[in-house]
Amino acid sequence: MRISPMDIEQQQFGRSFRGYNEEEVDNFLDRIAKDYEEVLNENVKSKEEVERLQAKLAEYLKMEETLRTALVNAQQSASSIREAMQKEAKNLIETAQIEAERIKQKAMQEILDTNNEITTLQKRKFLILEKLKNTLKLHIRMLDEEMVKESDEETSNQYIHDKTIENLKMRLYPEEGQEEDVLNKKMERKKINPDL
Repeated sequence: MRISPMDIEQQQFGRSFRGYNEEEVDNFLDRIAKDYEEVLNENVKSKEEVERLQAKLAEYLKMEETLRTALVNAQQSASSIREAMQKEAKNLIETAQIEAERIKQKAMQEILDTNNEITTLQKRKFLILEKLKNTLKLHIRMLDEEMVKESDEETSNQYIHDKTIENLKMRLYPEEGQEEDVLNKKMERKKINPDL
């Protein structure tokens, strides 16, 4: 059991013949009791301070643990977010590449279709020009034939006209008609044989 300051103050010593001076011993015991009381009070205060500091330390340790957990969670969350963002970025890139390839294929198909259409139009143009050329040739030939026909008709008409005049002359002037007939025959012979 611990000695209290009161125990020190109330301590009684037996008397002996050659003992210590009672007053000095009492004074010393009073001083020791006061010092001891102060030490005990300081010890109590120190214990209270230690308990308070331990409570604070426990609180800080708890806060540290909470912070550590929060930091770990934040790191995991950041890692998860980073992975999700990387995955999303990868998906976006893949989607963009697929879309770019689709647009490229569509553009290539449009170029092919346009080239085919140009080729088709060029063929149609050639065929139309050939048809037009053939139509023009046909019309030219028909015009040529018409001109020859008209020329033949004119020649025929001229011959008929000449014969009609000749016949009329013969009817009107029978003698002259014979002379002219002889003259015409001579001219025809001359045409056949120019030396005559």
